[in-house]
Amino acid sequence: MTDAQTIDTHKGLLEGLFAKYAEAKVEHFRRQIFSKTVRQLEKLNDIQLTDIGIPREQIRRRAYHSVYHNAPYQQ
Repeated sequence: MTDAQTIDTHKGLLEGLFAKYAEAKVEHFRRQIFSKTVRQLEKLNDIQLTDIGIPREQIRRRAYHSVYHNAPYQQ
């Protein structure tokens, strides 16, 4: 005789849906922060960017690294 295993599909389904929803909200929030950071940095002139140590061509890369890798810029 084989053993039967019961699975509570509602609990697993709800947890899975909640996890996917939470991941989507976090991704949406990160995109907003990334876009806002890039827009604000692009508004600065070259002298201001030099003062904070960010070359204009590296704005997007540094913003991405900061937002998606949780690594603030360090000189």
